[in-house]
Amino acid sequence: MRNLQMVLAVADEQYIEPFLLYARTGEFAKQVSVRAFSKIEAFLAAMREERPDFVLGEPSFLAPWLETEGGRGVPWAALGGGAESIALGGPVLLPFQPLNLLLTAVMDLAGTARNTTGETVSGAEVIAVYSAAPGAGKTTVALNLAKQLGGGGLRVFYLNLETVDSAAGFRGVSGGPQGTGGLPELLYDLRAAKENGEACAAALSKYATFQEKMKAASFAPLERPDELLQMSAADTEDLIDYIAASGMCDILIADTDTESHERSRALLERADRVLWLLTDDLFHLQKTSGWMSCREAHEPDRFYALLGKSHFIVNRYGGRLENRLPRSDIRPSAFLSYIPSWKYVSREDVLLGSPIFQRDILALCEQLGFGQSRASRQRSVQNVGGRG
Repeated sequence: MRNLQMVLAVADEQYIEPFLLYARTGEFAKQVSVRAFSKIEAFLAAMREERPDFVLGEPSFLAPWLETEGGRGVPWAALGGGAESIALGGPVLLPFQPLNLLLTAVMDLAGTARNTTGETVSGAEVIAVYSAAPGAGKTTVALNLAKQLGGGGLRVFYLNLETVDSAAGFRGVSGGPQGTGGLPELLYDLRAAKENGEACAAALSKYATFQEKMKAASFAPLERPDELLQMSAADTEDLIDYIAASGMCDILIADTDTESHERSRALLERADRVLWLLTDDLFHLQKTSGWMSCREAHEPDRFYALLGKSHFIVNRYGGRLENRLPRSDIRPSAFLSYIPSWKYVSREDVLLGSPIFQRDILALCEQLGFGQSRASRQRSVQNVGGRG
């Protein structure tokens, strides 16, 4: 298994030294190779010659690099919590946090998901659409995201893990394609293969079909939610890994309930990136803040890992925020317009036909780099280490 090739770019050499020491001797020593730069000129010169898997740097380093051709298609995150970091429009990681949490967040953002054997799980990027409070429009955003990426030529798989499937009307009839059992049959086959110590050998096309309305493949809706209610965290992870490695899709988009059950927890932990939806509503923001504070207090490691790969998106945005964001780590990356006519729709397909919303979704995809080839983020380069 090849290490993740990472570049660290910060001016403070006293920050670089312990970072490199931990990366070379700590728990990530066999997973990450780090090359560090403390001079902007040396960083820019090196980045003209190489394309690492991930760049973590201060805004003063990232800003000039992102303006160059070499800054395109390489995942990155800003290091720091100030306005300059936020203005870059990408993920922001806090520099002074435990290094194991920081590197965990880097691995998540770089899309280096790992299975139980420690081997890299190649294949589709997994994007979770989530909200800590109901009514934020998760399914509408997920479906429009699938349609935009699928219409742009990417192979997309849409996975709905809600107990009550709000996207059923977009996905044909109940039951699987060609008389098969769809998702229930796949879950059975995955469990059976796992008990035998094998991988499920059947093609994903046996269980799922392409849905023209949303330009993505998906399972047909379930007649009853029994199979979902019985899914454990391990079942969910196995399902996502199987779809991601199937070769049938470039991107897996999944949404689930706001309730903290095993399916939602497994999805959030397995996802490469999380679109965390917010609405400019006082009670929604208060509930989101309360959920975050509870998780931070009781499961800090998992919470900071989730926060590190999350992009906060304000949905139903009316042009300005009327309510104050309740936490400093809630920093919106994008805004999706409020579409007043959707309050009166009588046909589901109207939700996929708004030019304004499609424009916003396209801008979101471009800003966050969705649709970039996984291969470009896992290119084979020689292990490097040291300081520029």
